[in-house]
Amino acid sequence: KTLCHLFADTLGLPHIGTHDNFFDHGGHSLLATRLISRIRTQLGHHLTIRDLFEHPTVHDIDNHLTTTPTTTRPALRPMRPAPAGRDAR
Repeated sequence: KTLCHLFADTLGLPHIGTHDNFFDHGGHSLLATRLISRIRTQLGHHLTIRDLFEHPTVHDIDNHLTTTPTTTRPALRPMRPAPAGRDAR
């Protein structure tokens, strides 16, 4: 359910089926990068662009995530710059 929502939201669609192809619905490499980042942030799984090109449906990505051991990475988060006037030694 979460993957369907992420696919649809990234593509700007109201919904997407589990067997709908990401690229057939307007997906391209920049949107693929955005989707992969969102999957990493929300589900904690690291995917590559290649993974999405090889598994372009929600069903395929779900199978890939559940059958392939992956290394998880922490979600990216913004870093705050040091306050002005502080010496960064």
